[in-house]
Amino acid sequence: MPKIVDHEERRQQIVDAFLTLVERGRGLDAASSRALAAQLGVSNSLLWRYFDDMDAIVERAYREVVARTNARIERGIAGRRGLDAVHALIDELMPVTSVSQAEARIVVAYWAAKVRDRRSYVEPHNCWRVKLVDFLEQACELGEVADDCPVQVLADAVVDIVDNAQVEFAMSEDEHTALAARDLARAIVRLH
Repeated sequence: MPKIVDHEERRQQIVDAFLTLVERGRGLDAASSRALAAQLGVSNSLLWRYFDDMDAIVERAYREVVARTNARIERGIAGRRGLDAVHALIDELMPVTSVSQAEARIVVAYWAAKVRDRRSYVEPHNCWRVKLVDFLEQACELGEVADDCPVQVLADAVVDIVDNAQVEFAMSEDEHTALAARDLARAIVRLH
């Protein structure tokens, strides 16, 4: 009798192994199809029963990273308001931990592969921008920033700094650049 395989569960195992390889190996090059098959203890050809190619795995990994980032953000901002929430959100988005650094590598690789597909970039960023605007408006109400603070402009600036930090980290692996970008984003918000 043939073994019944849960295809969705197997796809998730492949993506989880891929993300582990990227995190441990410090980059996408460490997550080749051979390395991925070895990590899972399967033949290389078995991967392609569940995904068309490595781009499909990166696509799924990107979606997983965005979902994990959003879940981490929700935990990080729970019960926070105003500037405290803005700072927590910035901290979760910046590539300053091993998890967020691995995520930055995947995100930047995905952006490079999907450079013409604007939706792949815009969707998660709009969600984060909306949260930033809400928290900056709370900060105005709480008197933490000036009443005439340009919240939309500030939110856009913070998202731009986050994006730049992710790209710079993915290209250089320099943690200090990401920490400096985090400090810059926090300082810009405080100045208003």
